[in-house]
Amino acid sequence: MTTNREVFAKDPTQYTIPNDGVAEVIDPQTDAQWDVLRYELTNFVCEGEYKRGLEIILSTYLTHLHQEKQPAVWVSGFYGSGKSHFVRVLEYLWRDTVFPSDGVRARDLAKLPDDIKDFLRELTTIGKRDGGLWSAAGTLGAGAGGNVRLALLGILFWSGVLPEQYAPTRLAI
Repeated sequence: MTTNREVFAKDPTQYTIPNDGVAEVIDPQTDAQWDVLRYELTNFVCEGEYKRGLEIILSTYLTHLHQEKQPAVWVSGFYGSGKSHFVRVLEYLWRDTVFPSDGVRARDLAKLPDDIKDFLRELTTIGKRDGGLWSAAGTLGAGAGGNVRLALLGILFWSGVLPEQYAPTRLAI
């Protein structure tokens, strides 16, 4: 008789998932957080809706790059559907983040289909030509007193290395 664990590529009883199955859209600060990001990128399965989402976001961005309007991206779904995991992986693939411990790049860790690699390569080329790549990602939690606009601004400010709160950022600017 076949057991469930024999069906998996890796025996789930022989290892621990470093993020406990919960992806957080955060910027890694500690070695442990960098290890979690490495795990998430290495184990990212770029198939199905994840692949389709990357294709839509990257192709739409590149298609509209020099147009007057650039469509925004909003990732939605039910609880536990993988939204945070998708956004976190996208953010680090977008910037091709370099890991401080060994200099490995995010895109070298992820197993990606050729069309997604091509989009990311084009993104890098454009970034080099136009001044670099930047991204802002986060979750709209209970912060900012329930004000969605201030919470969104907080994500943008933080990604731009500014205080998350509006008043201190206004002062800094």
